[in-house]
Amino acid sequence: MACECEAVICCRVTPKQKANVVSLVKKYKKAVTLSIGDGANDVNMIKSKEANYLLELFLLFICPIPKQTHPGSLSSVPPAADIGVGISGQEGMQAVMSSDYAFAQFRYLQRLLLVHGRWSYIRMCKFLRFFFFKNFAFTLVHFCLPVLLVGLLDQDLNDRLSLKFPKLYLPGQQGTLFNYKNFFISLFHGIFVSLVIFFIPYGAFLQTMGQDGEAPSDYQSLAVVTASSLVFTVNLQISLDTSYWTFVSCFAVLGSIAIYFGVMFDIHSAGIHVIFPSVFTFTGAASNALRQPYLWLTIILTVGLSLLPIVCIQFLHKTIWPSVGDK
Repeated sequence: MACECEAVICCRVTPKQKANVVSLVKKYKKAVTLSIGDGANDVNMIKSKEANYLLELFLLFICPIPKQTHPGSLSSVPPAADIGVGISGQEGMQAVMSSDYAFAQFRYLQRLLLVHGRWSYIRMCKFLRFFFFKNFAFTLVHFCLPVLLVGLLDQDLNDRLSLKFPKLYLPGQQGTLFNYKNFFISLFHGIFVSLVIFFIPYGAFLQTMGQDGEAPSDYQSLAVVTASSLVFTVNLQISLDTSYWTFVSCFAVLGSIAIYFGVMFDIHSAGIHVIFPSVFTFTGAASNALRQPYLWLTIILTVGLSLLPIVCIQFLHKTIWPSVGDK
């Protein structure tokens, strides 16, 4: 009966019932839903499932040991709408704090949907498509090999020592290997490496001359040097973090580097240019760049400066502040 109506009025319902109404519409109409409210009793209806999942996932990584949920916990709030909108007014700010979007008057809803909503949807779809394309195209060459094998096979100590010294189990209970501190260290480490990988080749290319008397400081050569430095850096970095070396691990690291150079020379070859002339236009850029000793020295300098702080920090940790596993 409700599905045949243009509008349904639910009088004096509880916050949970409001959320259930939205859930029913989503379930039986298969529709994208938007909830709008101005008070604390609208929070259940406004809070989106995606926001709940993201927050649950974030808390799961920060607090890996599950805790018993209580009536005030996040899990007790049933997610309802796909998009939540809060109106800031005399009812307080609870609805606004739980919403995806907020404004002061209900009449702005039309502009939010038909203008900003449409723009946001188009922008977000373009962003996500390019983001996935960029990551698959650029990192798949080394993502599927060394990192995956570390996640599957790495062992810091063998099983005999692990059973002999139960104290080695403590870091997992204390959450010392992944927490806020380690997260921000990884963040700044990535920022530092990205700056080194860009600015060292950029500075080296400002004034240089190749053996043939021509300056190799073109964008294609710069791209080859930065990409090669990145591939060497990430593979050597995962090598520093690998404790359990096998033939498969060695093959993964060396194979990633070999696949990268194979693909790079292939997309810069004359053969693929003949097949796809409008797509692969930089014929011979890789081979021309890597014939220059100066560019190889630039790659070595870039990779060395990227890894030197990590090598020093690991050396200091193992000698001055060793962990239980190091001992």
